[in-house]
Amino acid sequence: FRDHHASLLLASLFSGLVAGYSMTPPTLDIPGDDLAIQSGEALTITCRGQHTLDWAWPDQSLTKFEVTDRQKQQRPADVLDRRGVRVGECEGQPGKPYCKTLVLTGTYGNDTGYYRCFYKDIKAIIDGTTAASVYVFIKDFQHPFVKSYGKNNLETIFYTESTEVVVPCLVSIPDLNVSLYLVSTDSGITWNNKQGWTIPRATLDNISISFLFFVCTATLSSITYDSTYYLIHSTGSKVYDLKLFPEESVELMLGDTLILNCTALVEFDTAVDFQWQYPGKPVNESVSRQFVRTPLSQATEATNILTIRNVNKSDTGSYTCTAKSVKEEVKKSIMVIVHEKPFISIDYKDGPVVETTAGDKSFKLLVRMSAYPQPVTEWFKDGKLINRRPEFKRMRAHHHMLEIRDVCEQDSGNYTVVMKNVAASLEKQLSLTFVVNVPPQICEKKVVAPTNPYPRGTRQTLTCTAYGVPTPTTITWKWRPWSPCGLNSSRHNTIRRGPRDKIPNCQNWQDMNTEDAMNAFDINTWTEIVDEKNKTVSTLVIHKANVSVMYKCSAENKVGKDERLIYFYVTTIPEGFGIELQPTEEPLEQELLRLKCNADNYTYENLQWYRLDPHAVPPELDCKSLHQYAKPLGGELSFEASSNNWVLEMTITSIQPSDEGNYVCEVQNRRSGEKHCHRKYIPVRALEAPHYRHYPTNQTVNVSESLQIECDVEGTPAPQLSWLKNSQPLYHMSGISLQDSNRTLSIQRVREEDAGVYTCTACNQKGCVQASASVAVIGEPPPKEMVEVVILIGTGVIAIFFWALLILIFCNAKRVNPADIKTGYLSIIMDPGEVPLEDQCEYLPYDSSQWEIPRDRLRLGKVLGHGAFGKVIEASIFNSDKKSSLNTVAVKMLKEGATASEHKALMSELKILIHIGNHLNVVNLLGACTKPNGPLMVVVEYCKYGNLSNYLRAKREFFLPYRDRSPKTQSQVRKMIEAGQVDHRGHLPSSVPSPSQAMEDLWKTPLTVEDLICYSFQVARGMEFLASRKCIHRDLAARNILLSESNVVKICDFGLARDIYKDPDYVRKGNARLPLKWMAPESIFDKVYTSQSDVWSFGVLLWEIFSLGASPYPGVQIDEDFCKRLKDGTRMRAPEYASPEIYGIMLACWQGEPRERPTFPALVEILGDLLQDNSLPDIPLNMSQSSEDDGFSQASSRPPSHEELALTLPNRYYNCVPFAGCMLVAPSKLCHSRVKTFEEGSLEMTSHKAHHDSSQSDSGMVLASEEFERIEHKHRGYQMGRSTEHLIGPVDRSSTHWSPFISHLSGQTFYNNEYGQLSEEGMVVDFFSTPDQVLSDRACPASSNL
Repeated sequence: FRDHHASLLLASLFSGLVAGYSMTPPTLDIPGDDLAIQSGEALTITCRGQHTLDWAWPDQSLTKFEVTDRQKQQRPADVLDRRGVRVGECEGQPGKPYCKTLVLTGTYGNDTGYYRCFYKDIKAIIDGTTAASVYVFIKDFQHPFVKSYGKNNLETIFYTESTEVVVPCLVSIPDLNVSLYLVSTDSGITWNNKQGWTIPRATLDNISISFLFFVCTATLSSITYDSTYYLIHSTGSKVYDLKLFPEESVELMLGDTLILNCTALVEFDTAVDFQWQYPGKPVNESVSRQFVRTPLSQATEATNILTIRNVNKSDTGSYTCTAKSVKEEVKKSIMVIVHEKPFISIDYKDGPVVETTAGDKSFKLLVRMSAYPQPVTEWFKDGKLINRRPEFKRMRAHHHMLEIRDVCEQDSGNYTVVMKNVAASLEKQLSLTFVVNVPPQICEKKVVAPTNPYPRGTRQTLTCTAYGVPTPTTITWKWRPWSPCGLNSSRHNTIRRGPRDKIPNCQNWQDMNTEDAMNAFDINTWTEIVDEKNKTVSTLVIHKANVSVMYKCSAENKVGKDERLIYFYVTTIPEGFGIELQPTEEPLEQELLRLKCNADNYTYENLQWYRLDPHAVPPELDCKSLHQYAKPLGGELSFEASSNNWVLEMTITSIQPSDEGNYVCEVQNRRSGEKHCHRKYIPVRALEAPHYRHYPTNQTVNVSESLQIECDVEGTPAPQLSWLKNSQPLYHMSGISLQDSNRTLSIQRVREEDAGVYTCTACNQKGCVQASASVAVIGEPPPKEMVEVVILIGTGVIAIFFWALLILIFCNAKRVNPADIKTGYLSIIMDPGEVPLEDQCEYLPYDSSQWEIPRDRLRLGKVLGHGAFGKVIEASIFNSDKKSSLNTVAVKMLKEGATASEHKALMSELKILIHIGNHLNVVNLLGACTKPNGPLMVVVEYCKYGNLSNYLRAKREFFLPYRDRSPKTQSQVRKMIEAGQVDHRGHLPSSVPSPSQAMEDLWKTPLTVEDLICYSFQVARGMEFLASRKCIHRDLAARNILLSESNVVKICDFGLARDIYKDPDYVRKGNARLPLKWMAPESIFDKVYTSQSDVWSFGVLLWEIFSLGASPYPGVQIDEDFCKRLKDGTRMRAPEYASPEIYGIMLACWQGEPRERPTFPALVEILGDLLQDNSLPDIPLNMSQSSEDDGFSQASSRPPSHEELALTLPNRYYNCVPFAGCMLVAPSKLCHSRVKTFEEGSLEMTSHKAHHDSSQSDSGMVLASEEFERIEHKHRGYQMGRSTEHLIGPVDRSSTHWSPFISHLSGQTFYNNEYGQLSEEGMVVDFFSTPDQVLSDRACPASSNL
């Protein structure tokens, strides 16, 4: 209160603040601004105002006494005995109702200073506005100078850039003569009795030393008095930084010690005053403060440490440290919380469901958490602890936050955070559902080129399969007329796109409607499970391709959109580029031949004919080096405007045998500039005069007998045959039949007039030949009545014998129980984990409106195969008008006398086929006949080449390691990929090939190594589909794989139509026959069938394929020792034609532990990569052949002729490209070490040469029920001990060789009631096991990159 100048400054600063108050300042009863009284006198000042009043005085150490009127009257002496300031109420006045009186007794010099009355309830204390003050001098002649309160006799005055310095030597006598020591009065200094001496800054600057001592002196009664000594020192004023440690909020328990460190970084020589504000400051006595000042190179560090011991709840609150310099003031605050006991509290931050988008760089899962002390935090995903395992390498847990980097769809799931305080036995957990949305992706964009030529007038199906999260509800189709578009590479989308995703910026798209569309169409859209993902499939079916247009399909969900552009180019050339021979494919010598090279103008240009050097024909046609082994030919180039095609025609007027050979047409792609070649082999048939292979012989026949004369003649071209009898022309008439192009002459019931000389004449361009034979007729015809009697008697005897034989067969036929029908003869079943085995027939639906085919539309043909209970018959299916045939099909039906159980088994097979659905590599269901007016018939696809086992054996002699990379093949690949992804929803195919569409005959083409890999890949792809439909095959073998046109293989299940009692591949076990050589160990010993046991069978199937149809385990007796060695790890050695890569896949499939075998999706990936590899292994050829035939398949036993093999290698590998998934997986490395094989055992067996004897039969390989029970008992005893140890004790994996195929089982173990109870041993699966030992490439000489 001594610095009245500061009060005036405050008054000016806050004048605007209080301007809004309508009040008058308080008034004092003392006139003037100051008052002087003698020391010892009582000071009394009365203040009146409009609001509640209060007082302030110079000496803060004086105690304030609130005195009431009663205290004044009763004991005024008690109050006077204690020195202090008495403040009491007094009587107000009109307009100023509030009044307070200040009374100070026993005054002395140090009470000199400002006494201020102010409004108590108003924060701004401003003289003249909200306050009134008076300066009171207490004349104390013994103490003329007012000393500083509570300070020593030395006071420091810091100054910085101020213009003047005040030396506050205050006096108690107003008119006292005061001198300032060391400074003369003529140096500009001024005196103020209420303030002291004011020294100008210039005076101080003239003094050379950095600090000065000043003292004020006065003389009274010849006595000199000194004031406090003042040290005036120049100092800094800047506070650079202030930090309060800890920087975050502090949490403590009751009784802990709180330590706060307040550190200021200040300018050199800056005086710092630290002040603390905290909740317990007024009452807390356990507080200590420590001050530390540390000089640094560029500044000074001042530290003040606040320590509070034994904290309690009242110490909770905000702690503020203020660092003050001469000119600056900086504050830092921190929150201190004192807890009574440990606790954990967690809650959702953004709700229980959190969403993000795949492709985000980082996403943080957050929860609200409050806990003390800090708990141990663990995060779980779908019940699995998130740690440093590779599967969680993109996740990092930070207490109550989980960060996921590079978010992908697999990160979706249920996340749980668990917080534990073990010492306090506290645990809390909270679960969140994390949804990763995926922008739509149209799968066909990655595998199908946007531009394809489509034959004019054909029915075409365009497919768009979209996957996204959430699933796109629909796929939109649009179209626009055919015209160029500009490329738009700046599309805005939510995920990164590749170069193939650049969509041309086409305008004028139109909605699909039947009125404006150029081609008639239908659109079908549905959702289905593909590769275990819910995808939206939409097909645009073009009924008749007439006009070239552009189509676009679009899929959209809430996080993105994807589009696929399809250039629907209609052409008259099916492949866009091909060769045509006219008038025939196999010209005769001297005939006219036209070679036409047709190329679509939209795609190709620069047509050129070549003829290959017959002595330098390469195994593969390479356009880049074509000129090295071919010479160019001429031709006439023309353009067909109506079809937009180029035609390069070369004419050979009279073809000769020397013209036979390979002709190549070369074209150039307009866009890429790449050259493509198409090869055509032209066989020339040399003219050959007719000649007899066997001459007709003379015959003598009886009357009424039959007569047949063969004219066995051949020539080129085929001769025209004619017959003469006794030199007279003979024609087809009643009783005389000319068959097989007049090659056979037949006469039924010869008469005497038929005797004579018969002459056969054969003619072609090279000449004519003839041969004769005489016929003599003897005997008399029997009486007519006798003939009829003989016929009747013979018919009766035959009928009696037939019925007796039929009765004998039925009496001795072996019958099986219904369980055998349901489980033993149906290989493909649904996973009993999904539907119980005995309920599958009732559970699965059958929609007759979709699948029923009228029986009168089927015309049954020959029997293709038969079993103990059923048969497969070739049939033709007709249109509803029953006039035109659609296609050849296969019909499954029961034999006569079938029981209700057998009927139920075939009905179950029908419903399982409906449940499975359509796939390119599965024999698909076409329909059924189930109405009660006839037999139950199941109509499926017909495969003309029979089963794969017979086909491979028949093709052994014609095995060649060739590849084909022609444009035609590549175009077929693209079409097959698109066709393979269409799910035909109807019970009949949407389109069937017309008879005019020429299919290449596989019998006329050699078999290559690539064919074998192709077959393996297709079977894996079909099994991948079956596994995705929760189906298990249980009998996967080459005999159950059928070969169809275009080199497509299909998985089938003969079921009731296979006679397992006669098939040597099925070994008897008790009352059941099982394909033991194809069964996995867990299926043999524990009757466990899963998709992984099908993988074992697939490995055996690979062995069959690469041995060209040999029987597995050649020379090995199927007995108890075989089963034991198989369980102990003995395996078949590599087949003759298998490369190390293929054999490595077999060994992976034959892993003893099912979980260590590769899954079918992994096999599809590996075989697909191997199939598309540019190199082929060097495989020796073996031309052995065998004709083993099981007789139960759709077999075609005709082997290819040498003439057929002379034809060129066809372009037929268009089915062998993986398309099942939309995301490619990097190929894995398979490493197989030394394998113990059956050939190395001590068993006596036939020595095995380079080529196997495929005629080997396993008949007689029978295991008695007792022998199998002994094997199972040993196995279960060993397995029980092993399983118990595995379940209870730790597992030592230090010496275990873990398979590189780390994958979950794609099937489920089920119970087979045919073979007894399923044991529970060995069912513990470690889904997170990782190999402890990684084998290097150096340790794997047989390994290769698959």
